Amino acid sequence: MSQIEAEKLFKIAQENYNKKNYLEAQNCLNKILELYPENLSALINLSLCYFDTKNFEQAELILKKIVKIKINVPNVLSQLIIVLERQDKVDDAIHYINLGIKEKILDERWLIREKIILPIIFKDKNDVKSSRNRLDKNLNEVLNSKKTITLDINNQLLKPPHFELSYDEYNNLEINKKCVKFFRKIYPQVNEVNLLNNNSRSKIKIGFISEYLTDHTIGQLYKGIILNLDKNKFETIVFHTQKTKKGEIYENFINAEKNKIIKNYILPTKFKDKQKIISEQNLDILFYPEIGLSLDLYYLSFIRLAKYQITSWGHPVTTGNNTIDYFLTSKLIEAEDSEKTFSETLLYSNYVPMYYYTPTIKNKLKKNELSKNNIYSCPQTLFKIHPDFDDVLGSILKEDKKAILYFIKDSNKTYYKKLISRFKKNKNIDLDRIKFMEGFSREEYINHCGQASVLLDPLYFSAGNSFYESMFYGTPTVTKPTKYTKSRLVLGAYNQMKIKDAPIVDTINNYVSTAVAIANNKNLDELKKYYSEKAKESLFENKFVISDLEKIFIKLVS
Repeated sequence: MSQIEAEKLFKIAQENYNKKNYLEAQNCLNKILELYPENLSALINLSLCYFDTKNFEQAELILKKIVKIKINVPNVLSQLIIVLERQDKVDDAIHYINLGIKEKILDERWLIREKIILPIIFKDKNDVKSSRNRLDKNLNEVLNSKKTITLDINNQLLKPPHFELSYDEYNNLEINKKCVKFFRKIYPQVNEVNLLNNNSRSKIKIGFISEYLTDHTIGQLYKGIILNLDKNKFETIVFHTQKTKKGEIYENFINAEKNKIIKNYILPTKFKDKQKIISEQNLDILFYPEIGLSLDLYYLSFIRLAKYQITSWGHPVTTGNNTIDYFLTSKLIEAEDSEKTFSETLLYSNYVPMYYYTPTIKNKLKKNELSKNNIYSCPQTLFKIHPDFDDVLGSILKEDKKAILYFIKDSNKTYYKKLISRFKKNKNIDLDRIKFMEGFSREEYINHCGQASVLLDPLYFSAGNSFYESMFYGTPTVTKPTKYTKSRLVLGAYNQMKIKDAPIVDTINNYVSTAVAIANNKNLDELKKYYSEKAKESLFENKFVISDLEKIFIKLVS
């Protein structure tokens, strides 16, 4: 192949890439690289093809090759770090950040980023503790330093560790407070003060703000509350972001505006412009269903944009931020002294604070599909699987020789691969009896929960939306709550359902024996029927939830 032919082929590759014909582009680029293996332009474009198709392993190999050939190719080192982070390869990411800083290729943002990066799937229990200790040390270092590093909140956003910190056995109050101080130091924009107007009107003006008020767990959890607040008492506004994906629930909100039930706003991209849109609404209450899932909105929660600012159990962990006044929870969920684990004041509902619509299933399972034994499932996102849970799984497999355990792969298989690697090191886990399934549609997911004999609630971070979905068929979930809210959501739902002898346990041994007993129950279909009927009575579309929350909001504002 001549140089001219290679240039023509490269042009064809670019045209295919621009049309998102990634496979054709890859084929062209690989042909060039067969003869010119160190052609940087071909390598860079090939890495982009792999990245855009989420083939991060191949993107990593190509980017490392480029770095080896020439380390200071613009954007390549930063792209490599992003690819490593996407694969949860934290140690490698830290290595390349430090290399980039040493070679003066990366700026101060990366210096800060390196200090707060955390793994999502931990190697073992020691990895959990050492990662937290490293973060705490780094936060202290920056907070105690006289050096000022100021980042642009519009163009240099850092992912906060708020999310990764949540899925272990620790209380996060103090470290989340420290994170808030850390971000207030490097982002001066979050310390601005808005002047709020006094309100004098007959209706309470309440805003709900989330990137995920669409076909997402958050949309499922909060759609009912948003659409059912009394229009005569509340003026309801919903704030979406530019990244909110279109979906059925999103369309429900759009249609609700057409019927004059709510008002929707899609927030602009820039930080200051977001504030302006919200503050102009002169809200009594700004309600964050979750804080920490959306990078775009996490930092917005540092600014006071309403008289009262509330968050809740879309992400059931304290923010550590004094601009969030209240955390909406339930008497059915909280342990004694829960207040000590929150920076927010707790608002207690008499019910689990959620109006949940009964799922619609077109292809319902038959009775014989609900009575199969020895099928254990933990259909949760894999980052909830703490190393301590590995031994629980091993004990179940040892106790029930017929047991099959089911999990669901993440879409990129990043967490799945790391979890498999961890399981292989545990001599008590029989990998031949653990099955990882591909992702489901919502109906397929609910049917899978129905086919399971028993569902396993992860240690330390409980099921939420998935528990409600599982109650369509009534498959019992074994749960072991701790004193922290994040582990007590299934407990709260069971309390609301008033389930007799609910599988709520207090030791690992009881967890295992209870799960095995349910999975081998000869009357499993009758047990599921009982749970399902209790869910219909008090869990799904419970209008008392709405009236109870309305009273809480009215009392707060008055």
